[in-house]
Amino acid sequence: MALVALASAKGSPGVTTAGLVLGALWPRPVLLAECDPSGSDVAIRMTAPGNQPLNSDRGLVSLAAAGRKGLSDEVILAHSQQLDGGLDVMIGVRSAEQIGGMGGLWSPLGISFNQMHSADVIADCGRIGPSSPQLPVIQAARLVVMVCSATGSSVAHLRERLSSLVHHVDAQLGVIVVADPKRRDGVKQVWSVLDAMSVPIQHRWHLAYDPVGAAFFDGRGHGRLDRTPLIRTAGEITAEMAAVAARPTQRDFDMAQAAFPEGDSGYSPEEGEYR
Repeated sequence: MALVALASAKGSPGVTTAGLVLGALWPRPVLLAECDPSGSDVAIRMTAPGNQPLNSDRGLVSLAAAGRKGLSDEVILAHSQQLDGGLDVMIGVRSAEQIGGMGGLWSPLGISFNQMHSADVIADCGRIGPSSPQLPVIQAARLVVMVCSATGSSVAHLRERLSSLVHHVDAQLGVIVVADPKRRDGVKQVWSVLDAMSVPIQHRWHLAYDPVGAAFFDGRGHGRLDRTPLIRTAGEITAEMAAVAARPTQRDFDMAQAAFPEGDSGYSPEEGEYR
């Protein structure tokens, strides 16, 4: 399985909503992990089955205390919970002040997320910068996706963050532009900015800015979710993103070789599995 990290360079372009939508449509078992140090949104916006409140004390902070002796799939899932609708989530910190209690968990957490056997992980990493504590999670991901809007300031910050990020990650990079479906020219302008950069952006997606659809992921939705532009565009993105995450990378092969230096790892990069 694989870790996909979602992040933004500035403001709130919709990273959490994108994570919830992608997780809801993901074709394989998946865990949505809130790794945003500014505080959890999911616990406020969403509910557990039966319209019950989520347990804000069960999540990343409780995992930090329990996972000091190891972060197996069982330990990670024991500190996750299920949303109404069936998506498994790892609730983030309640406030930025709780980040201090995370200690050195970020690095092993990222590695463990990327090596889970039972599920893929989509990590909502929120806004990132050079000194962001959640950066090790992003560095461990197989696919890093930056989310932005089609505004000039958002794109400018995206360009600067990508220029820095490319030196710190060894993952495939993607960009999701959240924009009105009618603003295709604005999306094309974002692609033009990316084309002018030396940073290799392997994947580009346009997610519809759709307040009606987004309301379903904020506990306020009415009507048919499947008919909204948000879901229509997210369906195509999810299928492509899940396929990218499923492909073995050269880094996976290198890690197997490091673990088995005699060359007897049994790992086949062509087949993408251990024999």
